[in-house]
Amino acid sequence: MASHPKYHLTNALPILLLLTAVFSVQPLNAATPTYPCPYAQTVNISDGLRLKDGSYSYAGLLIPANMTAQYNFKVVDGVLTNAPPHIRGCACRQRPCITFCCPPEQVFDEQKRSCMPHASSLNAEQQRARYAHIEVTDSADGSVRVVNITDLFVMRYEVGCSRKYIDKSDDIFWKWDLYANGSLSSLDKIWDTDQYCLTPLEHKKVWSLVPLTCERSAHGFRLWIYVICLFIATLVYAFILLTLVSIRAVRNGGYGESLIFHLASTIIGLAALTYLALRSRLELSETACRNIGFIAYVFLMFSFFLLTIISWNFWYNFKTRRLSSWKRKIIYMLAFGLAVGLRFLLKFIQDSDVYQPLKPGIGDAFCWFDVRLWGILLYYYIPILICLGFSMLLYLRTYIIIWNLSDDIINVAGYDIKLIKAHFYAFFAYLLGVSCVWLRELVVYLTFRWRGQYYIIDFVTGVCIFGLSIAGLFFLLYKNPLVRLWWHVNVTFYLPYRTPERPDNDVYLTQIYHAADQARTDKLKEGYKDEIKEEDIALK
Repeated sequence: MASHPKYHLTNALPILLLLTAVFSVQPLNAATPTYPCPYAQTVNISDGLRLKDGSYSYAGLLIPANMTAQYNFKVVDGVLTNAPPHIRGCACRQRPCITFCCPPEQVFDEQKRSCMPHASSLNAEQQRARYAHIEVTDSADGSVRVVNITDLFVMRYEVGCSRKYIDKSDDIFWKWDLYANGSLSSLDKIWDTDQYCLTPLEHKKVWSLVPLTCERSAHGFRLWIYVICLFIATLVYAFILLTLVSIRAVRNGGYGESLIFHLASTIIGLAALTYLALRSRLELSETACRNIGFIAYVFLMFSFFLLTIISWNFWYNFKTRRLSSWKRKIIYMLAFGLAVGLRFLLKFIQDSDVYQPLKPGIGDAFCWFDVRLWGILLYYYIPILICLGFSMLLYLRTYIIIWNLSDDIINVAGYDIKLIKAHFYAFFAYLLGVSCVWLRELVVYLTFRWRGQYYIIDFVTGVCIFGLSIAGLFFLLYKNPLVRLWWHVNVTFYLPYRTPERPDNDVYLTQIYHAADQARTDKLKEGYKDEIKEEDIALK
């Protein structure tokens, strides 16, 4: 049977809106700090000499009073943490700064990832003298000259970031160039002054000064378990999606249509998260990092909105009311518009002067939510819980309606009662799995927050999402009567090993649906002749 072109246009409209919203993502510049200068351009000048006019003399510089401020926080890994009140000045605006990981009398311990006392007989002044000179590369011609550090730079001692990249076995790790503006070339990248710190490390029985760059991505088996599970889950969801799309009776019905949009949105969101897990934050431009993170957020949120829409549609149908196709399309558009609206809200909050722990952190230290902030709870977990909670409430209300239905009911809102019940129970089982996975996510996040511990990749999340995709394969495909019917007619019925005992097509349909006779089909047509769908008479 040929499909009407108007129907294809109506079906394509939500997809066109999705693509338009994706390609309209634009980055914003960072917000202006409330302090005299960005934290990365400041130095702790508490040990400096304060003059009568409020200015400070520090490291041979005179820092005006309006370029100083009292800070009660420090920035580690790009996140504000509490710190004792101290004075910081914008010294890096007057002279380039270079950052050392530890004070001269200490050395960075690569096992404990912290500063430890130096095992040396030299006193503090003698050890400080070891930092007197450094090689500086001319960015124009590549020539190298040795300079007195204090003549060209302001030395500061900051932790910078807790995760530092160290690979002493790699020769490229020991090759680096420092430029006159304080930036540094290492590992084929240019690092700003707040993205590295210098420390002496022993190499081939010789102590050498080497920069430690900020590592903002996970490595090892945990990352690969997470990535492999997400990748396989994406493939499973894609298989479910392609199967549902290929069945006309499924894609023409309200339940099947909503599932198709849910699966497509989930696939896009998971694919974006998989890509971000494989790429370090510093390997992506700020624009790409932020856009991919927001794309993942929009489509994942839209997928949860669709779960709520499906639950509401079941309740609406069992109230013996039927939603027309064009009204469903409008609901899809409104739901996607809400997801896009949340995305712009997040961008506004991220670029505003809102208290930093309340920001999402997307596009800052990480391309996805920063788990060290409360933003992932406020803008991700709580909306998901609201969607799932509302879906469960609608399920309970629908189940009560089903419980009170009389046994002689043969259709609800024009749908075959056995068919819609099968869809309802299978979808609830899948919804229950989704709820368990994301409740577990919330509990893990709150537990880590309570302990003051943070993680970049939780590989168990990948395992749970993979398990959820398998549950979808069972409940959304195997438990779908229309899919089983299609499989029997188009696959099993034509297999070469089909035995004579296998029932014919008409007999098989009768076994599944218990003799859906002509009178029953006629009654469906008569009651809803204006909105009858192919899925209703697929069993004729």
